[in-house]
Amino acid sequence: MVRRVTRPGRRAVAFIAAAAAVGGGVAAGTAGATSPDGGDGWAVDTSDCPDEDAVNAPIEGEIIVGSAMPLSGGAAAAAFEPAARGFQAYIAYANENGLLPGVTITAIIGDDQYNPGNTPGVVDSLLDDGASVIAGLIGTGGAEAVRDTLNEECVPMLNLLTGDPRWGNEVSDYPWTTGLLTPYDREFRGYAESIADNFPEATVATFMVNNAFGAASSDAFEEAADEAGLEIVADESIEQTDEAAPTAQLQSIADAEPDVIVATPLGAQCISFLTELASVKATVDGWEPAVYLTNTCASDLILALAGEAADGIYTSASMGLRDVSNPEVAAAEPVAGYIAEMEAQGLGDIITTGGAGWNAAEVTVQVLIDAANSPDGLTRASIINAARNLNFHPTLLREGMNYVMNGEEDTQYNEDIQIVQYSFADHHFVDVGEPYSYESSPDAGEPTVAAPIGGGSGAAPAGSDANDDSAEAPATTG
Repeated sequence: MVRRVTRPGRRAVAFIAAAAAVGGGVAAGTAGATSPDGGDGWAVDTSDCPDEDAVNAPIEGEIIVGSAMPLSGGAAAAAFEPAARGFQAYIAYANENGLLPGVTITAIIGDDQYNPGNTPGVVDSLLDDGASVIAGLIGTGGAEAVRDTLNEECVPMLNLLTGDPRWGNEVSDYPWTTGLLTPYDREFRGYAESIADNFPEATVATFMVNNAFGAASSDAFEEAADEAGLEIVADESIEQTDEAAPTAQLQSIADAEPDVIVATPLGAQCISFLTELASVKATVDGWEPAVYLTNTCASDLILALAGEAADGIYTSASMGLRDVSNPEVAAAEPVAGYIAEMEAQGLGDIITTGGAGWNAAEVTVQVLIDAANSPDGLTRASIINAARNLNFHPTLLREGMNYVMNGEEDTQYNEDIQIVQYSFADHHFVDVGEPYSYESSPDAGEPTVAAPIGGGSGAAPAGSDANDDSAEAPATTG
């Protein structure tokens, strides 16, 4: 039987919102769980929830995990729809292998078309369908549009595929929300430091999509550039629905002839930005700016469509993930197991672009496993507690990196930025130097390591006794 989320009426929601406005807030954190360092960890305070009994009630038999992603509707869907299929693929794998014993995980993904105005309706529908968790939601604006409701109703909002730093920075106000994408302030700080290290005294232009994602990226880079002593000489933007080539914007940037361009286009705009930049460069003798591109564009399936125009661009490893398009990486475990599973599910065409969704689902399932193994068993409260006290090394994460969250002390999973450079001839990325690490919990200890993909029906969940040996070190890199 589906366990439905108990939801307060409109008057109750209005009362909670009013209480927050005068300092009442939503449920905050307290001590009581186990932290990654083995001490007393953070635990959510459920006393302010509209139905405390429902939040702490056991979830049995089935858990519905909902998400809102752009499955249709232009540039964003073209880039991000494969993440939905990757998410579903890992959930199917987890169920087939019994990773959450006694509980079937049902994933329902609604299409919000990357339009924040659509996201509340999608999420309301998911809650009405019985979702106990919302996970892997794509889009800063969409996440912003529903986090008040989800936190007021005490529904875990996990592993957002958006890097707005607020998902971690505002944990005291939004304790039920966690991000997964590399925070933009870390990502763009890494770009600024890389530019300062590799292009000393360079001038910089920025090109940003005009939405919440672009604004967060722009603010993060401007702050980091100021700290690094970089001069920004031009600043251009593009509307998120604009599918035309950004000719005027790039011509304006060319007039300033910056040494470096830092760009955050959206979805299919990644391709039109690069191809149009190549055309504009051809009209300016001797101008060959280095390009740092948001890691949301960092897929061979996307960049290859830009042809030679994409060759040599710099970006970063999104969420710290391995480059599965690199043949050496793809041939070795654990990536080989991921590829084999995706191909077995008929998803060989989205192995690279589906990885983000697979990773989000894998982290979500690990949180569910940890919650189920907690003294309280699987409940909405134990799920957010597990999420905020996690030390995990998922299948596709690079060696030497782990996802660590430690209550309100460390609120971001991925804080290591590996700069990479794209080779069009080889159709994969090459690491540039060592990662820039901004990890808040460098001494978190050994992580739980994901069970090998392809272990068959006998594969044990990560974190169970059967995996004690494999937890001694992260999975090897390719």
